[in-house]
Amino acid sequence: MTGPSPSKKPTRREARKLALIAAHAMEFTGYGPVETLEVLPSITPQWAQAPDFSRELVMALDEHQSEIETDIESALEHWTMDRVGTVDRILLRLACAEINYFPDVPPRVTINEYLELAKKYAGDESPAFINGVLDKLVRLKQKPDVQLVKTRRGR
Repeated sequence: MTGPSPSKKPTRREARKLALIAAHAMEFTGYGPVETLEVLPSITPQWAQAPDFSRELVMALDEHQSEIETDIESALEHWTMDRVGTVDRILLRLACAEINYFPDVPPRVTINEYLELAKKYAGDESPAFINGVLDKLVRLKQKPDVQLVKTRRGR
């Protein structure tokens, strides 16, 4: 795996990849984000230059875990989280965290970025699956909580 050159600031895509690495490590070690982020630079040299965005994503993933899980489960059709593959599940969690807690990034951009990561790091059917779940998640978030009820006819 090649990383950004030392003189070049990592891109957001590279930051997302680093967040994927950290979230994957957390999934398998059971470490929290603080321990994981302390250990990763010695294991993955790219983490020594990880942008704040990577760290913020990992922290948001941990801080809002239950909300993220609930949001994803509401967007899954005929699936449960335990049936979703590990990398797919991590990508969905990261994307959901970004959609929910990073309003400076448009949801479409977030979805496209995670589709690119899925193409590179997940199974052949993963991009289509992830696209469907994230698209539904965004649509559910855009629905108003209260529906207006028409009480009388206009003239």
